Amino acid sequence: MQLRSFSNLKLRIPFDRCHGDFAVRAFIRATWIIEAWDLLPKVMDTRIEFADFPNLLAGKALGDRMREEEILIVDEDRVTEDTLACNKNLKLIGTPTAGLNHIDVSGATKRGIIVVNAPGVNADSVAEFAFALILAVSRKIVSADAGLRKGLVHELKSYTPLMGMELKGKTMGVVGAGHIGSRVATIAKGFGMKVLLYDPIVLPTYLDQFGKAVEMDKLFTESDVVSIHVPLTKQTLGMITEAQFRLMKKTALFVNTSRGTVVNEPDLITALKEKWIAGAGLDVQAHEPLQRDDPLLELENVVVTPHIASITRDAQQHCDRVVQEEVIRFAKGQRMRFVANPEVLRNQLTSNNPL
Repeated sequence: MQLRSFSNLKLRIPFDRCHGDFAVRAFIRATWIIEAWDLLPKVMDTRIEFADFPNLLAGKALGDRMREEEILIVDEDRVTEDTLACNKNLKLIGTPTAGLNHIDVSGATKRGIIVVNAPGVNADSVAEFAFALILAVSRKIVSADAGLRKGLVHELKSYTPLMGMELKGKTMGVVGAGHIGSRVATIAKGFGMKVLLYDPIVLPTYLDQFGKAVEMDKLFTESDVVSIHVPLTKQTLGMITEAQFRLMKKTALFVNTSRGTVVNEPDLITALKEKWIAGAGLDVQAHEPLQRDDPLLELENVVVTPHIASITRDAQQHCDRVVQEEVIRFAKGQRMRFVANPEVLRNQLTSNNPL
């Protein structure tokens, strides 16, 4: 069957222990590339809305936008318990992101709602951006650009503050060796850097292919650059504190492209102000969007960006396609690849309701 030949394909989906033909409907709240959502409209009733900053929805406000669709896909909107309560027909939530902090996965699981995302799909874009920050901070690129725009005087005292650090031969410390961290380690090797990795949930034998597995304190003590690549969980919330910053070399750099709140930000600001470390590159902050009076913006040894590491056209299109393909697999009763709460599937199998 050629799916592209149907504008409203009725698919056989086993819902609630009964089998029958359902006209599957999808509601998409798309933020980035509207035209990338082109697969689902070819195979099912699909309604697409543009979700613009800062007019994102959450809770009941998001739920009220639905019309009893079986599928809900969100980019940046927040799916809460109130959202879930608005639509008893909801069977699957999709998000073209790696992180799930904007989705109440636990609440969805309790209701038997599958959650799919796109883990690792944007890893190349984020890893490249992490290194862009490393280069920007180590080579004082932002300061140099700003100086020229303000009329940099061609004399020695103007250039001395712009003296940077060469990466070749230095040590890169990668905290979190998943899809993104492992790519950062690979890029670091291309720069001729020694790589140390810390990831308590990954076997050292796996880490050894990217560098040397060490304990976190050793990583912070020996690294010239520390790059953070962990998901935000109860275990990682606030995991980087004054204790780690005091271990770092005074010449070391700190880079974070994961989530702002995995770092104790006041401790980081103190480390930068007191010159415990040389500088930082931060694509994520504890409070986003960053306000003009945020103390981070007062520091000259910091490069900050507005959480854009994953925002490339390539990554967004790929993520959008992955989620759409997952929805189609779900609707056709096929095995899915990126289910965030597989216990829902196990429960359905146990109740003789396989997908």
